[in-house]
Amino acid sequence: MNLDFVRNDFRFNARTSAVIYNKDLSKVLLFNVEGRNFYMLPGGRIEELEESIDTIKREIKEEIGWDNITYTFLALSEEFVTDKGYNNHQINIIYKGIYNDEIKETKFKGLEGDWINFEWVDVNNINNYKIFPEGIAGVINGRSKSNHFINNLIKGVDPNE
Repeated sequence: MNLDFVRNDFRFNARTSAVIYNKDLSKVLLFNVEGRNFYMLPGGRIEELEESIDTIKREIKEEIGWDNITYTFLALSEEFVTDKGYNNHQINIIYKGIYNDEIKETKFKGLEGDWINFEWVDVNNINNYKIFPEGIAGVINGRSKSNHFINNLIKGVDPNE
């Protein structure tokens, strides 16, 4: 069971994602879902009593079929957004991974459906992409001085309280 809950118009979930670089760190793997105008990092929801590092390994195996990546902690994001009638609070534990094999295709479909589009993106061009969580581009290209960022898109929510 996923580590999330709903109460009235509030929803909480905990997830992990990964900034997966190719072996020379010049490209990073992003994905988007058909019909959306933004990209995200691969990953998914943490299951009850599952360590976040195990979650990212499981999710990447399920989504892409890869299981030969070593992960290290990279960042933490907190998201406050309204979506599908809910005020959402999401904690996202972000790992760094290195894909050591040769890139065979710069664009490919995910294993969970042909509506999921993966793409290797040049790190130097990362700011040309709309990526969620917001702020992750600075972490990807090394320009951010912080590995913790908060995206508060719900008016009236103070993430520091």
